[in-house]
Amino acid sequence: MPARPAAPDNTGTPDQRVWFVYVIQSLAPRYGKRGNRLPGFFYVGASTDPLRRLRQHNGEVVGGSRYTSKHRPWELRAVYGTYLGQSEALRAERALKRGKRGAARLAWTPADSPLCRGEGVNHPLVVRPSSRTGQE
Repeated sequence: MPARPAAPDNTGTPDQRVWFVYVIQSLAPRYGKRGNRLPGFFYVGASTDPLRRLRQHNGEVVGGSRYTSKHRPWELRAVYGTYLGQSEALRAERALKRGKRGAARLAWTPADSPLCRGEGVNHPLVVRPSSRTGQE
């Protein structure tokens, strides 16, 4: 994993912390009806610490989700934010889920929603797609 940038001070209550919306992609093999290779599933979530949340989804730390436990391992593909408070981050998460599907979630822009902020796929925490995913 890349070196972790300094995290913002997230010691306040949930509504005072800095939040992010993240997109992760499953690296588990997936195939179409004709046996052709398909890209892994995408999952969108919100967190004050996307790297900790990724570790939870991958089962390294307690607290993932039922859906992501069935499609491990996962890689971080985009990080949007910062959002001031959980409610704003959840509104942005909902806007991303409603507006984009699949790999298009990596190309979310302010033109798609005024809630889109941050660097997305260019965020320092994001891992570039590897040859295992079948994408470049």
